[in-house]
Amino acid sequence: MNFKIPASVALAVALCASFTPLFAHHGTGVAYDTEKTVTVKGVVTEWIWANPHCGLLFDAADEKGNVVHWGVEMGNPHQESGAGFSKDVFKAGDKVTVSGHPAKSGAPRMTGSRFVFDDGRVLPEKHTKGNGEESPDSQY
Repeated sequence: MNFKIPASVALAVALCASFTPLFAHHGTGVAYDTEKTVTVKGVVTEWIWANPHCGLLFDAADEKGNVVHWGVEMGNPHQESGAGFSKDVFKAGDKVTVSGHPAKSGAPRMTGSRFVFDDGRVLPEKHTKGNGEESPDSQY
């Protein structure tokens, strides 16, 4: 038996498959508990300035003195540059206090909403929307 797929069906399947990645992006509320805020003090190990999200990795001690490797998810470089961040704002070894919404899973991850450096500098300088426009301040 010889079975042929009509060209219109093949085209429809190909188009649907090509649009699937557009639905893969998640909102902050999916992975993070936006009803809670945590504040953690630690030492920067890596600053990632890249699309689709910038990220900060840092080490902090837990209540027993054990080192916990934290990760902070942030917006894209365009959005973050509008709030005062840059590709060289953090260096390995910087002491920083980070506040944000914790991961729902309990993993040592959070969104980054406020960063206080050991020298007193605070970022973001202003809160921005995804398009880089200034938005009203959140709770910080």
